[in-house]
This record gives sequence, C-alpha cells and structure tokens, in this order.
Amino acid sequence: MSHKNIFWLIALFTAIRLIVAPSFGLGVDEAHYVLYGHYLDLSYVDHPPLVGWVQAAMLYLFSDSVLTARIPAIVLMAIISWQCYRFMLFINATPKQALWATAALNSSFMFGAIGLMLLPENFLLALIYPLIMSVLRIENEGKLKNYLWLGALLGLAGLAKYTAVLLVLPLLVYIMIKKRYDLLINPRILATAIVGFVMILPVILWNASHDWISFTYQSAHVTGNSSLEFKPFIRSTIAQFAAYNPFLFILAFYGLVTSLRSQKSPLLLAAWIGLSIELFFIGTSFLKPVLPHWPALFYCLFIPIGTVAFMQSSSKCASITRGVVIFSLLLSAVIHAELYGKWGTFPDYKSPFRDIYGFEIQTRTAAKHLEKISSPKKALAVINWSYGSRLNYYSKPYGIKTFVLDEYNRQFTLWENESPIGYDLIILHSHFNDENELLTLQCDAQIPLGKRTIFLNEGKVDTVEFVQCTNYQGKK
Repeated sequence: MSHKNIFWLIALFTAIRLIVAPSFGLGVDEAHYVLYGHYLDLSYVDHPPLVGWVQAAMLYLFSDSVLTARIPAIVLMAIISWQCYRFMLFINATPKQALWATAALNSSFMFGAIGLMLLPENFLLALIYPLIMSVLRIENEGKLKNYLWLGALLGLAGLAKYTAVLLVLPLLVYIMIKKRYDLLINPRILATAIVGFVMILPVILWNASHDWISFTYQSAHVTGNSSLEFKPFIRSTIAQFAAYNPFLFILAFYGLVTSLRSQKSPLLLAAWIGLSIELFFIGTSFLKPVLPHWPALFYCLFIPIGTVAFMQSSSKCASITRGVVIFSLLLSAVIHAELYGKWGTFPDYKSPFRDIYGFEIQTRTAAKHLEKISSPKKALAVINWSYGSRLNYYSKPYGIKTFVLDEYNRQFTLWENESPIGYDLIILHSHFNDENELLTLQCDAQIPLGKRTIFLNEGKVDTVEFVQCTNYQGKK
C-alpha cells in the first residue's frame, strides 16, 4: 500500500509549523520548560524531567533560540500524525478515511498549538498509540519483549507527566473485561513493572531529596478549592469546546461512544484509556478550572476515531465531515498566518498576543535601568510567578540575576539558589498585574523609573512599569 498522500500531508503541516515557529515569543509554559534545559536536573517541581532533558539536548546540539525550542514539538506532531494514520488503518478505516482523520486532528486549534509548543503532553500523545499496540501484542502473543516494551513506554510516560499514572487503571480494566487474567498472573508482568520503575527512578530520587515537593505541589495544583463548584467545570468545558473546535469536540465524544460499543479490541482499549483521562479532568474541573491542553490525550484518540466512525456511518455524514474538516483547516491556516504576520488590529490590552509578544523588549528596557544601579547586589524581579520564566529566559543574554517574589511555584527558589533579601531590585510590573502588588513589598524606597508600552499595529499589548526597590526586605 502506498502512503504517499499521508507523507505529503504531514510534510505540509510540518513545513507550515517550521515557518511559523520562530515568528512569536515563548509563552508562559514554553519558557518554563526551556529553562528546565538550562537548569538540567533529575526532575523538577511541577513536572517530571523528560521535557527538560529534550530541551537540554537541543541547547547542547544547537543554538538557544525560539525555533530550537520548538523543533521537538514539530517533530513529535509529525510522529503523532503518522501514528494516528496507521492506527486508523488498523481499525479498518480506508486510506482516505485515515487521511481525513489525520487532517481533522491537525485542524484542531489546540493541536495546532501543541504542534508548535513543546509541553509534557506532547510526549504522552506520541506514546499513546504505541502503548495501545503494545498491550494488544501482549494479548495476542505474550512474548517477553512485548512486556519489556510496555514497561519502557509506561516509564517514558512517567518521565513525561504525572498524570501518566492514569494509564495503569484502564489497562487493568481492559484486561479484566477481556477476562485475560493470565496476562496479570504471569511472571513476565514483573518485567514490565521493573522496567517502568527503573525508568522513573530519577523522579523518585529527586523528590526523596526535596521533601517530595512535586507530589505536594501536584496535589494542590489539581484539587485547587476544597469545595465543589459548577463554575470552573463550565469554564473548562467551554474552553475545550472552543480550543479543540466545536465540531471536533462533538466528534470526539461520538468517537468515545462508538468505541465503548465496539467489540474491536483496539477501540475498546482506547475507550477505557480515554474515558479514564476525561473523567479525571471532569472531576477535577469541579474544584479548579482545567486548562484545555491537559486532557489532550482524550482528544488525540477520539477526534480521529470519531471522524472515521462518522464517515463510515453514511455517505452524507462523510460529506459533512469532509466539509467541516476543510473549513477547520482553513481557520487553522488563518490563525497560523496571523501568528506569522500579526496583521490584525485589536483593542488596547485585548491582544491575543499578550503572552507571546514584547517580553524581550521589556527585559531589554529593564536591563538598561539595572545598568544605572551601582549596588553590587542588584537584580530584576517580578512579583507574579507566571512572568518569572520569561524574565529568566529573556535576561540570559545580559547575564542578569533574576528573582520571582512569589512562592506559589517553588521551582524558582531552587533555580535562584539565593534569597533576594538585601538586593536592589528593578521590579517589572505589568498592566495585567494586581495594582496593589507593589504595596506588599518591603523596601527602603520604591522609585518609579518610568513605563514602557508594547505596541502592535498601534494597539497596546501591555504596559510595564519599572520600579526600583532598594534594599528589598521581603513581603509584608
């Protein structure tokens, strides 16, 4: 069978991403994971180390640039697309249906972003199809090499993201549903456990030496409030509805229902994996809003499966699906073109580029202010942790010390390895920060140094106030 068409499709998506990738700055999470590469370690506070290890390898092999930081995400999305196509063929889709399913996946707005920005989720997505096939091979053959391979895949998943633990339960449920208890009552399953455990050992060792900080952080991060509320659930659902494309969102749940009803082992296994991921994030969304990319694994499985299932239901449904996917691809092309060219005009402080444009300018301006301070102990600082990674990243060319005066994410404290007490600080205070945050700082004096407004097509993206805090003594 010729796979020429899928290769051309993946090549097209990859070329577009390579062109767009260097045209906008690093976002909040992206900059944080690039810093993982700069501060190479066995693990990190908020995530396991795989994303950092890959970024460290890119920094070692290539120059430090935005494109370098994004190449792994582009490559992984090409791999995911190929795996998706092959899996659709495996569940008896025709080559054309598999091609449309892969196009549908890439047309989703969220997967357009995931194909550009390296996140821990990218690795889970690249592992999920091989993991399903590995379990099926164990079910059919039961060879030791398949058990070892499953352990390696689970280990890699554990090195990528803590929610990889959610993959274990659906595998057990699937085996029980199929009444293949012999797969569990089998000495070879120990090989799976040993390989997986050895691979995640760096995470365990790092946490053991850091008071198990990651597990404390993740518990607080996931649960948020102690009371159940409908508002964060509604916000999370609407965010996913928009981020994955409304039609593809519906199609994904159609794919889930179809898979749960199927007697085919690949679909049934995918259903239980996807269902466990989605139920987990639905449950936690009643405590705290769930970011759209967190349940990406669910949509990675069921947007393609739903596309194939809907196309196979009738010729009319197939035509509707093709039309919607083409429309989604056109919308995605417009978004990528806007990312590249930034032609749009937006109201002041309403720009969608707020988090990915202007931080290099802000940091350069702050560095000039810092040059004028004669104190031997001087640094740049932000009060809100969400600005910390970009400040740290964009200040590196200047060799400037930075601090994050926010203890929410203790990773910065480990990287800074020093207290800001006694430093003369230049505080970067964004228009989007709480205006009362500066009042929480204890300084001998707070000296306004001016403001810098970031413009894009004559619209204000952000305005940053620079304030000198002399002899910083902590927060009130």
